[in-house]
Amino acid sequence: MDLKKSSGLIMHPTSLPSSYGIGDLGQNSRLFVDYLYETNTKIWQVLPLGPTDKIEYSPYSSSSSILGNINILDIENFSSMPEKVFEKPKFPDTFVDFKNVYAFKDAVIRDISKDIDINESCYQNFLEDNMIREHIIFLTLDRVNNKSWTLWDEFEKTYSDELYEYVVDKHHLNFKYNLFSQYEFFQQWNLLKGYANNLGVNILGDIPIYVNHNSADVWGNESLFDLDDKGNMSFVSGAVPDDFTVEGQVWNTTLYNWSKNLDNNYEYWIKKLKYNLDKVDYLRIDHFVGFFQYWAIPNNEPALNGEWRKGPWKNFFEIVSKDVSMSKLLAEDLGVVLPETDQILETYDIPGMKVLQQRIPSDENDNDEIHPHQWNKNVIGYTGTHDSPTIKEWLEDANSTQIKSFEEYKSKLNLSFNDNIWDFISLVWESPALLSVTTVQDLLKLDKTARFNIPGTQTDNWSWRLSSLKELESTIENLKSLNEFNLRVI
Repeated sequence: MDLKKSSGLIMHPTSLPSSYGIGDLGQNSRLFVDYLYETNTKIWQVLPLGPTDKIEYSPYSSSSSILGNINILDIENFSSMPEKVFEKPKFPDTFVDFKNVYAFKDAVIRDISKDIDINESCYQNFLEDNMIREHIIFLTLDRVNNKSWTLWDEFEKTYSDELYEYVVDKHHLNFKYNLFSQYEFFQQWNLLKGYANNLGVNILGDIPIYVNHNSADVWGNESLFDLDDKGNMSFVSGAVPDDFTVEGQVWNTTLYNWSKNLDNNYEYWIKKLKYNLDKVDYLRIDHFVGFFQYWAIPNNEPALNGEWRKGPWKNFFEIVSKDVSMSKLLAEDLGVVLPETDQILETYDIPGMKVLQQRIPSDENDNDEIHPHQWNKNVIGYTGTHDSPTIKEWLEDANSTQIKSFEEYKSKLNLSFNDNIWDFISLVWESPALLSVTTVQDLLKLDKTARFNIPGTQTDNWSWRLSSLKELESTIENLKSLNEFNLRVI
């Protein structure tokens, strides 16, 4: 991998402060980049940036793998529109009220978009991209029909140039809404990424291995997914029962027909990875082990009824690597440990992950863990992830063996803060890991109320927000010291 030894922070844009109830791609995003620059933190890790549904609001379940979440647009700075004053509702400062925020943003964008001229060169140039055009047509039809694409009229179930012309003509305002908002997303995101890159800050993006059944991806590539003859899922994605979720997890995203993908030389995957790598500097593939084996669950049944199936790894990486820069990829390889996974990571020099919260021994009689000082270099070291408890929550819930192990670990620190949370972070920074990452919540020593996501649950996730960037001022000295002491500066 072409990444140099450095550090990063997980901070999804929705969690940034703003006066519109949700973080956006505007001024506070740039100020957060300034904070990263000031502390010599070189990586900003974000979650998937695609559209989310209006049920769980999960970044990992999107209607498009290549388009953007328009609810994080800075509505005061649209590139192609004059300034406009909006009446702002009173939104919470510390969490995202998704339902009301999305309704507000929807109304604002709809009001502006109705007046655009789709024949302007900026929009026509944007629509020259076939995949973007196809995905915008799906979003338009999805909004109009408001039901699964399997229930649409036959003419609408397959993309074509004729369907494009039909949608533009018949659903003109809805098409304008999606065209305008997606055009603005790419404009604003590219400006923000350029600002970060100019300061030496790189963006680490994220892509789920699976996609939502009700998505442009499945609608436009039906044969590449594991569907019945009516386009419905017979089996769905999920996770095998483990120590953390004894009943397993049902993700309800769509499984692949890997043999059909191979017949097509993985063209869909190559395009999807390229589009996402165009938006970010590095890309983390979520649930990487699904390329090796995956848990298939009969639709509408519990995870316990699932079965293991083999993934496409034997030819997938060989074919995809011919067109995709593997030096830009990271692997979320947590969970089931397979020798084949290690083989691929080594062959293509892709870093895996180690999460300290999961690597501190919890049972004295079953312990094959090593001190972070002994971790491999070609890994990304995390204190925890967006799915983890905060460090404070972890320390409060840890058993006696975990606390004892943690005390032993931190006794070997070269840079100690005499503070359990910052010492926890320091352990990861002192590891040989290529990249060391923590969360903003942990820099601020927040408790369980700041947890971002609890896997296996469908409500009350993804909503935590930072009320003010001034809160980060107290962390600057410690974070900068960590980066400088451990030579995680470029």
